Amino acid sequence: MKSKMSEKYASAVVLGQDISSLSFPPRRMPVADAVRQYMRVPMGAGNSLPWEPNLTPYIVEPMNCLAKREFDAVVFVGPARTGKTLGLIDGWIIYSIVCYPAGLLVVQMTQEKAQEHSKKRLARTFRASPEAARRLSPQRNDNNVHDKIFRDGSVLKIGWPSISIFSSSDYKRVALTDYDRFPADIDGEGDAFSLASKRTTTFMSAGMTLVESSPGREITDVKWHQEFPHQAPPTTGILSLYNRGDRRRWYWPCPHCGEYFKPAMGTVTGYRDITDPVQASEAAHLCCPHCQGRIDATQKRELNNRGVWLIEGQQIDRHGNRSGIPRRSRIASFWMEGPAAAYQTWAQLVCKLLTAEQEYARTGSEETLKAVINTDWGLPYLPRRSEVQRQGEVLMARAEPPGQTRGAGGSTFSGGDRGCAGWPSEPLCGAGHGIRCAGGTLGDRPLLAPSCAPR
Repeated sequence: MKSKMSEKYASAVVLGQDISSLSFPPRRMPVADAVRQYMRVPMGAGNSLPWEPNLTPYIVEPMNCLAKREFDAVVFVGPARTGKTLGLIDGWIIYSIVCYPAGLLVVQMTQEKAQEHSKKRLARTFRASPEAARRLSPQRNDNNVHDKIFRDGSVLKIGWPSISIFSSSDYKRVALTDYDRFPADIDGEGDAFSLASKRTTTFMSAGMTLVESSPGREITDVKWHQEFPHQAPPTTGILSLYNRGDRRRWYWPCPHCGEYFKPAMGTVTGYRDITDPVQASEAAHLCCPHCQGRIDATQKRELNNRGVWLIEGQQIDRHGNRSGIPRRSRIASFWMEGPAAAYQTWAQLVCKLLTAEQEYARTGSEETLKAVINTDWGLPYLPRRSEVQRQGEVLMARAEPPGQTRGAGGSTFSGGDRGCAGWPSEPLCGAGHGIRCAGGTLGDRPLLAPSCAPR
């Protein structure tokens, strides 16, 4: 009889323990430090490892911006396999549970993906992370696929883009993942970012909206010319949000000369003269646009750990000293490209690119090439049909100023911020006995939209 009574009625001691955390102040620590301390990443077969910031160091600054009141939103643009969902979405959830409890809405691209995220990612992460697991409510009805309630009363909701999800609810934090796969217009009410950010306005400066995705929308203006070094081409979706923000780009210091440069598509070289895609991908490496020094794939992790985010308007010298007036915005926006992605090798990037180009040459289909450019290289796509409209402008951009001479042994020629298709590019570099852009001759017609095709 006594055991039945203890099972039927709640304990005042347990209730006191559950609500005691409400009287505690939030733990004032950077988001990345909290995730490293409290989140464990499930690896399968019941194994898990602590989240390691040194593997994806470019995620640390965007994560820490999520707790800064000077920003209303954080926007992260990057290719697949960068660890952005693990650090920014799952990590922010753990931070919101353990360190600073508050309502959090996570929006996946579809209802099916929302269920998958809840069952396959979050459920395993909670089981592997003791600090998060012990804060889950013990009541069965409080822990279902789309709604999770915690002992302190905070709520985690996993939804999908619909006006019912974005209406009649207040959340201190909202996270939108794979944003460019959302519908452009949510049930005729507007874009997802505008609707989501309204859910946080009740909390004023404490509210935060996170958006992360790889680019998925095409360039809308084929005659666009870049006005600022970090400006993205005109597209809808996440790159439009990036342009609204302070426009941060990821820079590496050259291991040879110390100058900083963007690890972008235009710096990948060494593979265009090889016909076999596998052999060509194995020969790929980076070329420093300042000193033309060779950078191998084995140096990528070291350079990522030495990398920095620069805001539009900032400059940095070889000693790491920053100067300039940074662009100001209520949105902290970040954009990185495929060569810096931690979970994808340069050989994989180049092999996928070359095979997609071969398929386009055989069939005329751009679908595979578009997917590779968007998800692997982290760039918006310029359709081939649009390049014809730019042919005259491309030829004018390639013209050399009067009196310019070509270096015979590898002199550097400044290409400014203009690529051969209106894209931002690194400075041109002379290699061998002709002028080449990241290893590719300027006289060649590039098959790719971004910059001058790497050689």
